[in-house]
Amino acid sequence: MEILLKLLMFVGGILLLYYGADYLVRGAANIARILGIKPIIVGLTVVAFGTSMPEFLVGLQAALRGENDIAIGNVVGSNIANIALILGLSAVISPLVINYKSIKKELTFLLIGSLIFCVSIFRGTNLAIGLFFILIMIVFIAYLILHPGETPIKEELPESDNSIFKNIVFIILGGIGLVFGSRFLIDSAVFFARIFKVSEIVIGMTIVAIGTSLPELAASVVASVKKESDISIGNIIGSNIFNMFFVIGGVSLIKNIEVNKLIYSFEIPIMLLLTVLLFPMIAKSNGLKRTSGVIFLIIYIGFSFYLFWR
Repeated sequence: MEILLKLLMFVGGILLLYYGADYLVRGAANIARILGIKPIIVGLTVVAFGTSMPEFLVGLQAALRGENDIAIGNVVGSNIANIALILGLSAVISPLVINYKSIKKELTFLLIGSLIFCVSIFRGTNLAIGLFFILIMIVFIAYLILHPGETPIKEELPESDNSIFKNIVFIILGGIGLVFGSRFLIDSAVFFARIFKVSEIVIGMTIVAIGTSLPELAASVVASVKKESDISIGNIIGSNIFNMFFVIGGVSLIKNIEVNKLIYSFEIPIMLLLTVLLFPMIAKSNGLKRTSGVIFLIIYIGFSFYLFWR
């Protein structure tokens, strides 16, 4: 009976995170538009931060409860899932076409940022690292706002609604959904990790990571079906950067995170390898072909199997 209850909590947690982020983004973006803020700024701040809130709140809940493996595992696992699972699936559905030159700077930022992230968290995180990560995030957003024509990273705005009351209700409901969703997800994830004698870092890297990546999965797959390749790829680049610097940076401002050195033997190298692979794959065919998508999916399946086997 308890297993069924925790399973329902897990599914409910994911749904609350998904719809909570959607409602929060919808309400906040519309209020920003009512206040006359430019659409690109709304997209790159309100919408981008809103879609990263599931990862942030799951990481915060985990860190506050001392479940550091889930906090870090969720971010590293989400970044791996974003490239190998989400981009892989999107490319299999419809080959992604994008000019390599138009995305080279963002890919370079992602690679350098990933290296900085991996080196910085080696001994764990603290307030100083949190501030450093937030500074990097601010620099990245400033670059995107100042060079809107050069970047393929797009955050699609929700349908316009000028009712302030309705949008405030959306924000409140979204916030409540995110708080309870993250709590349900962490509670059930820790329970299943102990029941099945699987380490919490494996749960964080796989099940929790996929759960919190649902907004990115939905956005990228829909964009792929609509043949909007720049949104699919740009969405993942932006999401991975936000995961590292907004999520871990923001959590570190509130609570130090201890990092399990075990992730440097396998998970961190896989995350960096996938990031590096994006360069030749996109450069060779100006996008991602179905064969590239299949390769990414095989890597993700192998990665997941190895984690549970280990």
